[in-house]
Order: sequence, then structure tokens, then C-alpha cells
Amino acid sequence: MAHDIYAISMSGMAIERAKLEAASMNIANANTVSSTPEGVYKVKQLSGAANNLSFAERVELQSDQLITQAALVQAQYKPEHAMANDQGYVFTPQINLATEMLNLNTATRAYEANVKAFNAYKSMSSKALEIGK
Repeated sequence: MAHDIYAISMSGMAIERAKLEAASMNIANANTVSSTPEGVYKVKQLSGAANNLSFAERVELQSDQLITQAALVQAQYKPEHAMANDQGYVFTPQINLATEMLNLNTATRAYEANVKAFNAYKSMSSKALEIGK
């Protein structure tokens, strides 16, 4: 059972760390511009497959392995822009900053909760060892 508590906390921290990284990268690249749809920053999202992994598999994965990329592109007509193509369009990633900030805050709080649960487990374990002396 003790291993389960450890695995649950570590798994939760791995997932939330991946969410934090994805939201951070999306926020940092929200205003990037390209002259072609293919050159646009690929929006990062947590992989749906992460929910099907065991605790141990989640912990062992690097956070970038839990993240997928999606080509969500929006075209804007800005013929005066230096990066505009021949038709006068620039392409940007389709990122909602409010949603990304919410994702960032939610992931931060969930990560902190997992850290607190892990620390409580460590504290209880060390107190149990003291009782045994």
C-alpha cells in the first residue's frame, strides 16, 4: 500500500508537470507568426493516451512524451506585415491565452496538492519508524 501512495503522487506530479510545460510553451508562442500554415508553432496538448497508462509508466515517461502537437492555425489578413505571403496573409497558432492561463493555474495547484500529499506520506512514514524504536 505504501508503494501505491508514492506511485499515485509521483504519477500525478508527472501529469501536472506535462500540463504545465504544454501551457507554458503555448503561452510563450501565442503571438508567433509565419508566412505559411506549415511554419506555424504547433500547439501543445496533453496526450489522451496518458490516461491509459499505469502509474509506473506515467512516472517513467518524460513530460514531453505525454504531450502531443496539433496544427491549429488561423490566417489573418495583414498585407502590411513583413511576414505576409503573396495574398497578404500571416498565420498564427490558434491559442486562447485565457484558457492557457487557466490550464497553467489548475496544473500548478494540482501539482502542489500532489507534493503536499507526498510530503504528508513521508512525514507519517518517518513518525511510524520513530514509534517502532
